[in-house]
Amino acid sequence: MKIGDFLTFFVNAAISTTAKIVRTDIDDECKQEIIENGLYHITPNIQSALKKMRTQHIRPASSIASYGKSSVFLFNGTPTIDNYMKNICNGNNQKNPYLTPNLVETAIQILPKSKTELANYKVRPLSDNVILFEGYCILPKEETKIVYLVPDLIRDKETGDPIINQETGKYDIKFRLADEKELNEDKTRYNAKQDYLKFVQEEAKSLGYISSDKKIVSHINSMLSVVHLGKIEGNMAKNNILKNLPRIIKAKIKQITTPKLDMSTDERISTTITQIDAKKKNPYRDKKFGEAVANFQSHNLTQLNLREELENLTTSENGKYFRTKYKQIVEQEEMRKGLHGINHSNRVALLSMLIAQKEGLFENDENNRTKDILLSAAYYQRKSDISSLFQQKRSVKQINKKELIYTDGKKYNFEDEKILQAVIVAQQGKDKNMKKICKKYKIDSQDIDYTTKLMTILKDANALDRVRLDFNKGIVITDLDPKYLRIDTSKQLLNASYQLETLTKKVEFDRILSYKTDAQLEGGIIGTQREEFIESLKKGISQVPSIAKNVKTKITNVKSTSNKKWKSNKILKRSIEKVKTTRRNIIEKFNGR
Repeated sequence: MKIGDFLTFFVNAAISTTAKIVRTDIDDECKQEIIENGLYHITPNIQSALKKMRTQHIRPASSIASYGKSSVFLFNGTPTIDNYMKNICNGNNQKNPYLTPNLVETAIQILPKSKTELANYKVRPLSDNVILFEGYCILPKEETKIVYLVPDLIRDKETGDPIINQETGKYDIKFRLADEKELNEDKTRYNAKQDYLKFVQEEAKSLGYISSDKKIVSHINSMLSVVHLGKIEGNMAKNNILKNLPRIIKAKIKQITTPKLDMSTDERISTTITQIDAKKKNPYRDKKFGEAVANFQSHNLTQLNLREELENLTTSENGKYFRTKYKQIVEQEEMRKGLHGINHSNRVALLSMLIAQKEGLFENDENNRTKDILLSAAYYQRKSDISSLFQQKRSVKQINKKELIYTDGKKYNFEDEKILQAVIVAQQGKDKNMKKICKKYKIDSQDIDYTTKLMTILKDANALDRVRLDFNKGIVITDLDPKYLRIDTSKQLLNASYQLETLTKKVEFDRILSYKTDAQLEGGIIGTQREEFIESLKKGISQVPSIAKNVKTKITNVKSTSNKKWKSNKILKRSIEKVKTTRRNIIEKFNGR
C-alpha cells in the first residue's frame, strides 16, 4: 500500500462526506425508474426482514450514520457493487463481494405503483444516488416482499453472456434477484458461475487483496477494504457532482424565477400535497407517529390520499353545500387568528366533512341537516385560544345570541340548535360523558346516537389538526397522538391532516374548497392566478373587496367623529385615485412581462 493511496483516501473521504449532506426531492425521471425497477432495502438476515414485514415498517438508521437526519436507506433497483460496498460493506470482509463472491443478501423489495407514493423519499444526488426515507418508512401492503440478491456480472438477458462496458472496456458487476434453486439450504451462499468467480478473483488481486484464511491476512484485507471504500466514495462523489450539480442548480434557478402566479390553483394544490416540505415538519421522524401508521395499516387501515379525498368531496353535492355554508359563515362572522382561529376552524371543518362522507353520514341527509350542524359546530366551537370546557360553554352562550340559519335562509329549529350546542360542549368533555351532555341539552332519545356520532367526528377532526402544534427535540415532532382517534376513517387521515396543514398555509381556503370543480367558486372562470388577478383589477375597485372595505371603513370612521363631510369626500376621492393608480401600475407591470 502506497502513501499516495492513503492521501487519496482522506481527500476522497472529505469530498464524499460533504456530498452526503445534500439531499433533494426525487425528480420525475428517477420516480419512473423506481416504479419500473423497485426499491431494495438490504437487511442483516432473514429474521430481521421477517420482523420488518411483521411490523409493517423499517426503523430509521441512527442520526450519526445518516448525517444528522434519521433515515432508511434504499437502492433504486438492485445495487451496483460499488454502491453496495459504499453503503453496506464498511470494511467487513464478510460483506465484501471481492472476498466473498458467493454471498447472498436478504432484502425487502418495495414496488410502488404511482409517483405520489414517493412524496416522502429523498435522494443523495451528489453522493451516490441512494434513496432515503427520512423517518419511519411504512411498508405498503401488496407492494412489499422479501427477496434474495446475489452479485454477478451484468449479462445479456437473452444469451446470458457477460456484457462489456464500452467506456471501461471491462465487465461490470451488479446484484440481481436470485433464483432460489441456486441458493444453499440456509440461503446464505449461492453457486456462482465460473466466469464471474474468475473475474472477481482477478479484480481482488489487482486491488491488493490477499487470498488466505489466516487471521493476520483477514486484518490486512479489512484495512485494504477501508481504503478501497474511500476511493469508491470519492470517485462516486466526484462523478455525481459533475453530473448532477449543474442540473440541480438549473432546476433551482427555474424554481426561483418561475412566476408562481402562472400556476393554476388546482396545479398548486396538487403540487403542494405531493411535494410536502419535510425539512420543516415530517411526522414520520416521530416514532409515535410512524409506528401508529404502521399499526393501523396492519389492521387494513391504510392512509388515504388527500388529493383523491379532496377531489371526491369538492366535486360532490356535499362539497357544493360546504362552499355555500362557508361563504355564509365568513360573511356573518368576524374571522379571528390564533391557534383556534379561522385556519384551525377551516381544517377541522374539512376533516369533519371528509370523515363524515367516508363514513356514509350524508347518504340520508335530508335538507342537509347533518352537514349544516357539523360545519356550524366546527366554526362556532371556539372563540378563544384557551382550550377548556368553560370556553365551549361560552361559545354556546354566544350561539344563543345568534340567529342561526340554514343556507336556505330558514331559522334553525329548536332540536337542531340543541344538538349543535351539545356537540360543541362535548369537544372538551370525556367520551363517557357524551350521553350525559345529550340529556343535559334535552336531546330527543331518537337523536342521541346521531348526536354522539357528530360529537365523535368533530372530536377526531380536532385531534387530527393537532399536527399544527409541534415542538422541537432535535427533530420536529407533532402533538397529534394517534391512540386517541376513535373512528377508522380518522386513523386513515393521519398523513392527510399533516398535508392539509401545509396546504392551508399556501392556498386560500375558498380555492381549496373548489379543487377540481368545473368552475372556480361556483360559476367563475378558472384561469391562472395571474390571469384572475389582472382581470379583477381591470373590472375595478368593486372587484377588490379588501381595498373597497378599507376605503369604506376610513370614510365611516371620519363621518362618525366629525360633521365635516368635505373631509370624507376628500378622503374618498384620494383613496379611489390611489386605487386606480395602483391598479394601472400593476396591469402595466404584468402586461410588460
